[in-house]
Amino acid sequence: MELEKIRKIYEKVDPSQLTEREKLLTELIFTDRKLSIDNLPNGRYRILQFSGNNFEELENTLKLLLPDFVKSLREQKIVIEFFSSDSPTTSELFDIFQTLSQDMGEEVTAYVGRFVDKNRLSEVYAEESKIFENQSTFSEYILSESLNLLENNILNEIRKELLENPEDQKLVKAMYKASANQTKAAKLLYVHRNTLINKIKKYEQKYGLQLSGSDLTLAYNLL
Repeated sequence: MELEKIRKIYEKVDPSQLTEREKLLTELIFTDRKLSIDNLPNGRYRILQFSGNNFEELENTLKLLLPDFVKSLREQKIVIEFFSSDSPTTSELFDIFQTLSQDMGEEVTAYVGRFVDKNRLSEVYAEESKIFENQSTFSEYILSESLNLLENNILNEIRKELLENPEDQKLVKAMYKASANQTKAAKLLYVHRNTLINKIKKYEQKYGLQLSGSDLTLAYNLL
């Protein structure tokens, strides 16, 4: 996405070094990350972000399912939720999204934000929207960013070889998405389980990493 490339460039620039024209540009490209929350009462809120073409239908359903639904912004495809003792956990929300995906016939892709005080909501949303644009969870994003800053020859060799092998990338992604469950991963790859086992063996021989646990998490975040 070209807009996101521009954002990444300007995020690293000291605002004092920008011309007036550049300041205006940055104001425009970051506008959709700002929230109008002045009319919200004091309290703690979180933001649920969504992608896809089914937001209006999803929005109407969430109004019924979420006990503390506050408001939604269709243009940004977000829902703002107030914190209470009845607020669903992240795991419960993703169970709901999985069920809705089946009912709607389209996968519900979402990012569940943290509950924060109203005065920090815009700031946190700006950070969380960057993470969601990278199609990551918070933990995946932090790990990936940390790995990009880490200088380690072995790590660099593994990353280079992974990025040069599309089939290995597909294998890592399938195993990660399936939580290392071989039966589920085989279905995602449309291969027999025995074929998958052979692929896993060759992968582990090549990289010296297992396709489970922390090794799998590491490999996924190198992609």
